[in-house]
Amino acid sequence: MPQNATTVAPVDSNGVGLYEPVTWHADTKTWSGATKEEYDAAHPADTVAVTPTADQQAQAQQMLAMANLTNQVAMLQKTVATLMVQNADSKEETKNV
Repeated sequence: MPQNATTVAPVDSNGVGLYEPVTWHADTKTWSGATKEEYDAAHPADTVAVTPTADQQAQAQQMLAMANLTNQVAMLQKTVATLMVQNADSKEETKNV
């Protein structure tokens, strides 16, 4: 193993992972890291609002319409199949009377 390596896992005293920056303390053979609050302060959430273009909005609307139509077709196919079975059963009952 290299001189600058360790087998000690980079966790705190509770066995929980650490926030960057993580530092190795060779004298105590321990790791330390930033607190969650320090890490969050150093890495603020991305606040840039991305607005889709008109083309992207139109494409999204078309995709939604296509998905809705596909769903409607599937439902209609099931309905037609059910009606065909009912019609066949009705014809069979009429024959047997």
